[in-house]
Amino acid sequence: MTRYIFLISLFLSSLSFAQEINWVSINDAEKLQLESPEKPMFIDVYTDWCGWCKQMDNTTFKNEEVVAFINEYYIPVKFDAEQKQEITFKGQKFEYMEVGRKGVHQLAAALLQGNLSYPSYVVINSNNELTHLLRGFMKPNDLLNSF
Repeated sequence: MTRYIFLISLFLSSLSFAQEINWVSINDAEKLQLESPEKPMFIDVYTDWCGWCKQMDNTTFKNEEVVAFINEYYIPVKFDAEQKQEITFKGQKFEYMEVGRKGVHQLAAALLQGNLSYPSYVVINSNNELTHLLRGFMKPNDLLNSF
């Protein structure tokens, strides 16, 4: 009986630590920013093949302080730099371009100012101004201290 109580309490305690960043699409973020203009977008620009992007997802973006900070102060966006879907963002159309072996989405190139380095993080306020452009793997404290 004690064993079952222990397992149940372990399971319930793990649920309380299962916080995650509430990632949205770029299109949903634009709508959310109209409703909450005080919240800038935090855009995680990644690719499926990027090992450091996966490391960010498995460590930094699971950190309790990072999760709470991003969810409270930003509209968090996950953006695949190689997605093929056409996107209209801030009134401008962006599409996938065949470049090199993999290609790139025009929006990723615009957000990253042509320097396609992954992972990268872009913060855009409601006036469409880029306020932060961060690059590379970041430990939780490094990311939090960047703002």
